[in-house]
Amino acid sequence: MKSVQKHSLERKQLLLKQLCDGGYLWSYKAVGGNAMLSDEELILNGLSHLEFEDMPMLFSAFPYRQIKQVWQQRMLPYPEYYGVLNLLLAALFFHIKSPKKYIANYVA
Repeated sequence: MKSVQKHSLERKQLLLKQLCDGGYLWSYKAVGGNAMLSDEELILNGLSHLEFEDMPMLFSAFPYRQIKQVWQQRMLPYPEYYGVLNLLLAALFFHIKSPKKYIANYVA
């Protein structure tokens, strides 16, 4: 059990480093080189800023359900900001067959 938790923590730290190195977490205070971020904020920033080829890192650090829940709660309600990104995430990573219809039903 501990090795699974350690593996997950290592993946989260790698994800955090990737986002910091990309300049996406500049507004977070760094303590000892690590930004202080909740899992939800780390997932949101990963969904918002990672390149698509780096997304597997996010999905290996967090459970699919947790990522989808953050997406639904924090990104879908803002179609004017995340519009095209939501469509791509829906189709490519959440395997939704009719992304426009799903998003319209979810937001409306």
